[in-house]
Amino acid sequence: MTKEEYAKMKQELESEYLALFKKTVQMHEVFLNRLSSHPIFKCDSNLKVFLEYNKNLNVRSKNTKERFGGFVKSISKNADELRFINIKETDEFFDGQKKFLTDYHNKIREDCSRADRMTYVHKSVADCYIRVSTGLSNAATGELDPLSKFLTKLADYFETARKTENRMSSDTDLKLSDTLRYYVRDSKAALDLLHRRTKRLSDFETENRNLEKARKNHKDEKNAEQAQQNAKLKFEQISELARSELSDFKTRRISMFKKSLCEFVELQIKHSNAQVQTLRTLLQEQA
Repeated sequence: MTKEEYAKMKQELESEYLALFKKTVQMHEVFLNRLSSHPIFKCDSNLKVFLEYNKNLNVRSKNTKERFGGFVKSISKNADELRFINIKETDEFFDGQKKFLTDYHNKIREDCSRADRMTYVHKSVADCYIRVSTGLSNAATGELDPLSKFLTKLADYFETARKTENRMSSDTDLKLSDTLRYYVRDSKAALDLLHRRTKRLSDFETENRNLEKARKNHKDEKNAEQAQQNAKLKFEQISELARSELSDFKTRRISMFKKSLCEFVELQIKHSNAQVQTLRTLLQEQA
C-alpha cells in the first residue's frame, strides 16, 4: 500500500467514524430529551442515575431466560391480537388513531427501507469514485504531458466528488433514515399502547358479563361488582394516558420531521452546489 492509498484509507475511516459518532449523539439527544420532558419518566430514579452518575456502570446483556421471556411475550401478544379482532371500539378517537397508526407505521417502514437504499447508493457511488480516481492516478504516471496533467486533475476531481458523495451518504442516513427509523419504532410503541388499552377494554367487558351472570344467579355479587369497578378504573386510566400520549406523539412527530427534513434539504443543496462548483472549476482549468 502506497502512502497516498494509506492516507486515503485513513481519511475514509476518520470520516466514517465521525458520521457514526454524529449519528449516535443525535439519537441519544432525541431520546434523552423525550425522557426528560415526559411527565412520569423525568422523575424516574434510573434516569437520574444515568444522567448524574460519574462512575462506571456495570451493564449486562439479556440472559437466556430474559430472551426466552421476551419471545413468549411476543407470542402472547400475537395471540391477543387475534383474540381482540372482534372487539368493537366504541370511542371514535381511538378507532381513528388505530387505523391511522397502522397505515402510518406500514408506510413509514417502507420509506425507511427506501431511504436506506438511497444511502447505500450514495455510498456505492463514492466507492466507484475511489476506483476511478485511483485508476486515473495510475494512468497519469505512465503518460507524458499534457495528458498526464489532465488525468491528474481528473483524478483529483473524482477524489473531491467522492468526499462530497460520502458526506451526502452520511447526512442522508443521519437526517432522513434515522428520523424515519426512530418513528418506525415510535409508531410501533403507540400501537402497543393501543393494544394494551384494547386488552383493558376486553377485561372490562368480561367483568361486565361476569357481573350480569352473578346478578342473574344471585351469587357472589359483591366480588363481581368489585372486579367490575377495578376493571373499569384501569380501562379509564389507560384511556386517559393513551389520549395524552397520542396527542404528544403528534406534536413531537410534526416538530421533529420539520426540523430533520429542513436540515436534510439544506445539506443536499449545499452538497449539490459543491459538486457543481467542483465540476465548473475542472472545466475552467481545461478551457
